[in-house]
Amino acid sequence: METKRILFSCSIAALAISTQLAMAKTHELKASTTTVHRSFFDASLTPVLTVDSGDKVKLETASGNPRYFENLGVPKEKIPAELYAVYEGVEGMGRGDHTLNGPIAVRGAEPGDTLEVRILSVDVRLPIAGQGFRPGRGILPDEFNYQKDRVLWIDLKKQSVEYAPGIVVPVKPFWGVVAVAPPASMGRIPSGPPNFFGGNMDNRDLGEGSTVFLPVQIAGGSLSIGDGHAAQGHGEVCVSAIETSLKGEILVILHKQQNLKWPRAETPTHYMTMGLNADLDEAARMATSQMLDFLVEKKGMKREDAYMLSSAAMDLTITQAVDGTKGVHAMIPKSIFKN
Repeated sequence: METKRILFSCSIAALAISTQLAMAKTHELKASTTTVHRSFFDASLTPVLTVDSGDKVKLETASGNPRYFENLGVPKEKIPAELYAVYEGVEGMGRGDHTLNGPIAVRGAEPGDTLEVRILSVDVRLPIAGQGFRPGRGILPDEFNYQKDRVLWIDLKKQSVEYAPGIVVPVKPFWGVVAVAPPASMGRIPSGPPNFFGGNMDNRDLGEGSTVFLPVQIAGGSLSIGDGHAAQGHGEVCVSAIETSLKGEILVILHKQQNLKWPRAETPTHYMTMGLNADLDEAARMATSQMLDFLVEKKGMKREDAYMLSSAAMDLTITQAVDGTKGVHAMIPKSIFKN
């Protein structure tokens, strides 16, 4: 009976979503000095765009302060002019990875709701990229206790980076930061560590075709997206992916009173839950516990059976281990569920 109620509720929700999508609009949000905020989250930020549930947003995000590239010897004429426009007035020579488009407000969103962000497409839009490491950071801080940076060039036709002679890295783009605003009580906080509202999750599995579910904390939700990665390994061990500017399209759907506590996600093939904590063991425990929550809530399983199923079919992956708050994501294949 419980399973039937879950399926009935899902059918009603699917019908409502279909109605929203039929009335959807498409918006554009390009990175500019008036549409980005840099390296922080703050509930008091004024939204730069307001959309309805079911609307699409075409995004162009920016990563790469021109002065960073100039300092590494790149001639000005080889640096895209649009980067100079986006980073106008920015001091210093930092790469500016966390140049975030938004916030995007969603009409009707309130605390206790869930924001579904479908990543319909995501592609590299500029050929220039940067990567580096810093002293005291990364998985091997004692060995690499100095700073090193490099410029990388992306072959947009071949969708790859010639990393070194005979070493070619395929492009697999995704946005490292997908977040709603934190509660107002947290004030202005740095965007480096991820948290219960999302943020710098640096999860390479959240590329094209994936969906992120975020727990709304303030009226409107205030969604921000950025930190473009052309490619990154699980773990992001030196603290940096191949950081670059991306373009793509998202679809935003509001789910009322879902009361999600932590981000969840889906890929085309897997359901995903996430653990975010300074302790890697605790992050793994959180990701596992949330997967049990998901299996109980969405698949109608008993928790003890969900625990054993997870041991048989679920994978734990280190998302990233270098942002202070470490990430572990749990993935269970959709193919094992036949209804």
